[in-house]
Amino acid sequence: MLNAGNAEMLIAGKSIQRTPSEIAIVPLPTMQAQRVEAVDGRYSSVTLTLHTGAVTKVLSATFGSTALEDLNLTPIVDLSTGVGQTLLQLVRTSTTGLYDGILARSPKASALLSEAAIQLILENVPHRLTDRLSRHPLDAPPRYIRRAVEHMRANPHLPLTISDIAATVGVSSRLLQLGFRKVHGTTPVAYLRQIRLEAIHDELSRPENMLPVSEVALKWGFTHMGRFAAVYRSAFGLYPSDTVRRARGFCS
Repeated sequence: MLNAGNAEMLIAGKSIQRTPSEIAIVPLPTMQAQRVEAVDGRYSSVTLTLHTGAVTKVLSATFGSTALEDLNLTPIVDLSTGVGQTLLQLVRTSTTGLYDGILARSPKASALLSEAAIQLILENVPHRLTDRLSRHPLDAPPRYIRRAVEHMRANPHLPLTISDIAATVGVSSRLLQLGFRKVHGTTPVAYLRQIRLEAIHDELSRPENMLPVSEVALKWGFTHMGRFAAVYRSAFGLYPSDTVRRARGFCS
């Protein structure tokens, strides 16, 4: 992502021009060269590298055994589009979290954030398998959704991703998404978030808990304290700090 200046990349033999109005998406094995150019004496860019293992896991859960470099992804996303704006927000959230160390302290949030960026790209940026996404798969049987919920409730402490859960129960990520919407009226991510909110509420309700609210929230995958406080209050009718005060009041 360019903040200032221009660039030209050679990707799989094709020359790609870049400006600050776009985000470039590049499978690293296809990147052959890059030339940068300062404009008005300025050049600035941000590069977010997604781990091969994370990309492969989401790719496999979506399309089966496919190499990323074989997708022939459209390399440029216009920031004026809805997809571009969402991707920009994910990149900014990720880079900010990496810079200030928040994501390093919250592997649960980091795993879901990386997966969200990869899934957004695979489902919204044109490539040679895009037509598969338009096909309407059969609904996942309810037993698979029950098993997914059981797996979430048994392992909320792990940095689970939707790809992990789908692989565990034996369905694709898309089938899992569709099944959760049909059975529970929500997404797997939202359902997992609610399970983790319940875990936070349980932890903050213990008189012996001495961790600050922010540390408990980070431990369970919530990195933005303002949004966390809002969703917590929506779920339980009081703020996290109120839960702590009540717990310690009962203790005394």
